[in-house]
Amino acid sequence: MLQDYLCQIGFTSNESKVYLELLQIGAQPVTLLAKRLSMNRTSVWSIIKTLEQKGVVSSYSAKKIQYFVANDPNFLIGYIDRKCRVFDYYRDKLISVLPQFRGVSDNFIFHKPVVSFFDGCEGVKQVIHDFLKANCEKRGYLSFDKYLLIEDNFSDFFRESLKRKTLKSFKIILPNLDEIKNTFNFKNKNVEVLCLDKADFGKLFENEMAIYDNKVCILNLQKGAEYGIVIDSPRTADMHKMIFDMVWNSIQ
Repeated sequence: MLQDYLCQIGFTSNESKVYLELLQIGAQPVTLLAKRLSMNRTSVWSIIKTLEQKGVVSSYSAKKIQYFVANDPNFLIGYIDRKCRVFDYYRDKLISVLPQFRGVSDNFIFHKPVVSFFDGCEGVKQVIHDFLKANCEKRGYLSFDKYLLIEDNFSDFFRESLKRKTLKSFKIILPNLDEIKNTFNFKNKNVEVLCLDKADFGKLFENEMAIYDNKVCILNLQKGAEYGIVIDSPRTADMHKMIFDMVWNSIQ
């Protein structure tokens, strides 16, 4: 129990053992103390030095041998008082610099990304509708021919969405196919389309990807295994916007 009390006020387990041993048997040289405790002599020496710094152990020499002795238990109160004064000092210092600690968190605010999974055709429709209805700048790598597999009237919905006068900037990278060119056969100055040959950029359209608001959505339209993943993260969205713009500008 006494060893537990010492540990609670800041002693290590070994410091507690050494101090209580000295308190019980009186002054001892390091060699005998290490033997009684079945500990390494070097370790005991190091422990005694820390106990001396705590002010609970003293030493003296007799016949060229150094002895160590535990101070009266009242010295434990002195040890606690010194710790309290040190903590009071650092408490006051900490209060004075708390605004600086808060400033560190204010300068870097990290929001954990929110990842949502949408399963099946209905889930994919939900993601696409959210993307088209969002009132913001949009970017996308789209294989529009695959969308026709989802529902019969989806191409009409897509076309009407792109005709809205309130539509903000929308850049789309598409495979160079006639059916897609016919779908985008209308005038809207806010919609920019870049068609690429599948022979050269086929892997770019293996999955659909759209970037809008603070979201990145990835769609798999393979029949029977449709799904959508939406990552809501400003940092992730900004990174993909930059990558899209680099691709767009390098191919233009």
